[in-house]
Parts: sequence; structure tokens; C-alpha cells
Amino acid sequence: MSLREQNKQRTRRALGDAAITLFTEHGYDAVTMADVAALAGVSRRTAFRYFASKDELVMEHPAEWMAVFDEAVAAHQHLPTGERLRLASHAIVAHIERDPDPVRQLLALTFAHPTLTARYAASSHGWTARVAAELAGSTPEAEARQTADVSLEDKILAAAFMGMINAVCETWAAADEPMGPMIDLGFDAFAGAFDR
Repeated sequence: MSLREQNKQRTRRALGDAAITLFTEHGYDAVTMADVAALAGVSRRTAFRYFASKDELVMEHPAEWMAVFDEAVAAHQHLPTGERLRLASHAIVAHIERDPDPVRQLLALTFAHPTLTARYAASSHGWTARVAAELAGSTPEAEARQTADVSLEDKILAAAFMGMINAVCETWAAADEPMGPMIDLGFDAFAGAFDR
């Protein structure tokens, strides 16, 4: 990754973390993009170059998770689908647990504010489509083209998977327990349903 790309990622993360901090301290409605930019150490104009709105700022962490997911899935293509999904989920858990506090704050904010709840639901819908594509054997690049080719069974399993992930996230955000065992409990409940 080039230095320029690393700097962009750092700026995106700084803006996302600043937003979560300010929203937690002052409430979502009381914070402006200028406030977020100031805390992140960039101009308001720069903040808007990266994010079109305040609710987009909060979804920075879930956007990172998709990249982690895709990387882990690609690294484990030789394994059955269920095991790939489990390992990709654990890769995201490891990513989150390196700095869990902003994610706990993000989830608390998301479940408490209607605008953010809607944004999170839209993000979950995107995740459901990605998981359904994985179950159908699609690549992330082909996912958009092949959405119609994904079976109803794959769509149902993906929705169940995301329901499990959302339940784990909500429980983890409110508890002081590691996320990994919760993920495993969820996968164990499916008992091989994802394996093809």
C-alpha cells in the first residue's frame, strides 16, 4: 500500500473515531461535521471529501470490516464455506478487539439513534448480500452481477447469519466478555448449515 493510501486510511479512521467520541460525549444531533473535523485535526472541507454526512462517519468501522472479511475469505478458499465464514468472522473479531472501545461506543450509538439504526440496517443488508454471494460461490467482484443468481436458500442462510452476527454485536457491546466465544456459539447453533 502506498504512503498516500496509508495517509488516507489514517484520516478516514481519525474522522470516524472523532465522530464516535463526540457523538458519545455530546449526542449525535449536537455535533457538526466541523466539530468532528476539528477533533480529527483536519479541515471541514477535508472531512466532507471523505464523508458526505455525519451518519456515514459512524459506518467507517463496518466498512473496514468488509475488507477484513474479504481478505480472510480469500485466504481460506480451500476450506468449506462454513469454516471460511467462521474464520472470516474471527478475523473481524481480532480486528475489533485490537481497539474495542470505539466499536462498543459505535454500537451503543447505533442502537440508540434512529438515523444511525437505519444506516446500520442498510449496512447489514449489504453484508447479507455479500454473505449470500459467498454461499453461492460468487466472488466479491461478481456479487453485484450475480445477485439474481443467488438462491433463496442462500439468501435465507445469509440473513440468518447476519441475524446471529447482529445479536452477538449487540450482546458484546453491552457486556464485558470476549466476542470470539459468542461467534462460535452462533456458528455452533447453525451446526453445519453453511457447509457445502
